[in-house]
Amino acid sequence: MIVGEHTEMNLSPSHRHHLAIKIALAVAVLLVIILSALFIQEYRHIQRLDYISTHRQSFFRSLHGSGPLTAADASSTESWMTFSYMNRAFLLPTAYLETVLGITDNRYPNLTVIEYAKDVGLPLNDALIKVQAAIANYPKAE
Repeated sequence: MIVGEHTEMNLSPSHRHHLAIKIALAVAVLLVIILSALFIQEYRHIQRLDYISTHRQSFFRSLHGSGPLTAADASSTESWMTFSYMNRAFLLPTAYLETVLGITDNRYPNLTVIEYAKDVGLPLNDALIKVQAAIANYPKAE
């Protein structure tokens, strides 16, 4: 054996432990980099498909605690949102949208705009515009 040659057999348990930690850390860092790249790629793909609204700044502002959305933000409403979510985001009384839109579905407020459109027989875009107009016209949504 050559002097100074390190094999697994002549590494102390402490050195093996440190080596295992370094390898595990390197693998973890590599995984984070790969997953971050995949996340960014998927986000851009979803953005190109227009699943992420052009009004996302208003939407994210409400999520990050800078206050409720206002009537000016009504166009940020999306079809996947439930009426419960919209009531909270715009600080609307629970029954406001139900009354203004004439919703009779017993799933309200856990009803999405998509489900509302199907219930009333409207094209999705028309139903969304109707919901956005009701939010924009709420007296205290400013």
